[in-house]
Amino acid sequence: MERGKLNLILGNMFAGKTEELIKRLRRVQEYEHKNVLVFKPKTDTRSGDNLLKTAKGDTFPAIDIESMFDVFDELRNEKFSSGKTINVIAFDEIQFFPSDVYSTIDHLLNLGHDVITAGLKLDFRGEPFINSVSLLGLIKNDHDLLLLNSCCSICGDEAQLPQRIINGEPAKYNDPIKLIGGNDCYQPRCHKHFILREKPPFT
Repeated sequence: MERGKLNLILGNMFAGKTEELIKRLRRVQEYEHKNVLVFKPKTDTRSGDNLLKTAKGDTFPAIDIESMFDVFDELRNEKFSSGKTINVIAFDEIQFFPSDVYSTIDHLLNLGHDVITAGLKLDFRGEPFINSVSLLGLIKNDHDLLLLNSCCSICGDEAQLPQRIINGEPAKYNDPIKLIGGNDCYQPRCHKHFILREKPPFT
C-alpha cells in the first residue's frame, strides 16, 4: 500500500489556518471526489460541537474527540455505517491533541490515508508547540508545508506571535501553556510589540 501524504498548515492566531483547511477539504471533496473525515479536540468548544468554524463564520462538519484512539473508532464506524473508504483525514487545532498525535498520524499515513493538519506554530511564550512542529518530521518536502502569519494588532506589521492578555495584562511566563480562547484573551503581535512578563533571563 502506498503511504499517504501529509499537508501541514501552521501559523499564528487569526492567520486563517482553519479557513485554509476548510478550503482544501472542499477542494478534495468537490473536485477530487474523495471522502473526508475531520477531527478537532473536544476541549475546544469555541466553534460549537462537531464543527469547524472560521473567524468569518464559515463552517465544516467535524468530530470532537478526546483520545487518538477515537480516530480509529470513527474510521471503523464510518466504514461499517456507510461502506465508504476514507481517503483524507484532517485535524484542526493540532496543538491541543494528545501527545501521541505524531505516532497516530504516522500510522494513518502508513495505512494509505492522506492527512491535512492545521494548528498553531508557537505558544503564548513564543516557543514551539511540540505537537505542531514535530509533524515537520512527517512531511515529504517544503511544498507540503504552509506557514501563515497574521497582522499585528498594534502596528499592522506581520505577526508571528500569539499575545495572551489576561484581565487587560500580558500573560506571565509561568502561566499555564494551554488556555483555549479567541480575541477575548489573544492578539496577534509582531516581535516588537510582543510582551511576556517575568520571562527568565537567557542563560
